[in-house]
Amino acid sequence: MIWLCPVCQSAIENTRDSWCCANGHSFDRAREGYVNLLPANRKRSREPGDSADMLRARRRFLEAGHYRPLVDAIAALLPYRSGRQLLDIGSGEGFYTRQLLRAGWPAGALGGLDISKAGARMAAKAQLDIQYVVAGSYAIPVQTDSVDQLLRVFAPAADSELKRIVNPGGTLLDVAPGPVHLWSLKRALYEEPREHAPPKPVEGFAPEVEMRCSFRFVLDGTAAVADFLAMTPFAWKGDSSAREALEQQERLELEGDFVLRRLVAKP
Repeated sequence: MIWLCPVCQSAIENTRDSWCCANGHSFDRAREGYVNLLPANRKRSREPGDSADMLRARRRFLEAGHYRPLVDAIAALLPYRSGRQLLDIGSGEGFYTRQLLRAGWPAGALGGLDISKAGARMAAKAQLDIQYVVAGSYAIPVQTDSVDQLLRVFAPAADSELKRIVNPGGTLLDVAPGPVHLWSLKRALYEEPREHAPPKPVEGFAPEVEMRCSFRFVLDGTAAVADFLAMTPFAWKGDSSAREALEQQERLELEGDFVLRRLVAKP
C-alpha cells in the first residue's frame, strides 16, 4: 500500500472492506472497487473534476483507437521492470492505465488517482484489480518515496508533490499537447487560434528523453464527432455557432500532436 490517510497523513492498511490508518480513520471501498480519499473540506465544488457524461464520451473515443500512436509511445517509454510501482496522476476513467496493463504491467503494480469520483468509479469498475482512488493532485495522499514511476497525461499537479512521492531516481512520464494539437478544430472554433506553448520544466526533475508524437485521425459519423467534442474542454469556449456546425459533420479529420517527456527525479 502506497496510500496515506488524508486526515492525519499516516500510512493506510488495506482491510477486507475498507482502508484504515493507525489513528482509526477509515475509508470504505465502494462496490465498484475505488476508495475516496478526498475529504469534503478539500472540495471546491460538490462533484469536482470531469463529469460522467464527459468521461463516457472520452472512453468511447479512446477505446475506438484514435490515439493508438500515443498509447504505443507511452508503452515504449514506460516498460515494466520487476518490482516497479507506477501511479497514473489524473487517471480519469482509467484508459491509459489499462493500456499499460495490456503492455505487460501487472495489475498489482499499477494505481491511479483522479479528483473525479465518476472517473474513479468507471476506472475501478473496468479493472477491479487496479487500485483507484478519488484524490486531488496538489495534496496527493501517497507516501513519500513510494512510487517508482509516474504517468501524467494532460493532468495538472503540484511539482513538489510529484517529487515527494517518487523514489530518488524514479521517473515521470509527462504528456502534454504539442504545438498544433487539434489545430483544425481550433481554427474552426476561434478567430485567432494559437499554438500550444512548450511544456514547462517540472521542478525537481531532470530531462532524460523527449519525443514528439504527431499523427492524423478521422472521425466518421455524427456520434463519433459528438463524443470527441464532448471530451474536448476548449470546444466549449469557442464560437458556439461554429461548434453547432461541427456537431452536424459526418466526418472530421484532425491532428493529434503530443510532446512526451521522461523526466528523472533529482537526488
